[in-house]
Amino acid sequence: MRERFLEGRTALVTGSVQGIGLAIGKALASAGARLAVHGIATRELAQTAVQMMRDTGAPDARFFDADMREPSAIIAMMDEIKAWGGPDILVNNAGIQETASLAEVTQQTWDDI
Repeated sequence: MRERFLEGRTALVTGSVQGIGLAIGKALASAGARLAVHGIATRELAQTAVQMMRDTGAPDARFFDADMREPSAIIAMMDEIKAWGGPDILVNNAGIQETASLAEVTQQTWDDI
């Protein structure tokens, strides 16, 4: 059994509904942390990620929705997380990936990211 050295701590992992963020969240959950799950997700994807955190060992997990490109959305999300108990750990993982060759990237692509 893995040591649960993060019991009593809450971690916010941005972009934790899939990929690297999901893996980081699961690692923190297995160490006993509560998880504030975040990402751009459908209801089903968000629920699946939250359940995965619980199944991995998080005593509690909850999804917090916010578009990280919008400062007001970030503030609202952080207010909700503070009301939930506040984060002790932040993993700033959120990001948007646009795949294209350098020759095909337009100014609009850069502006949209």
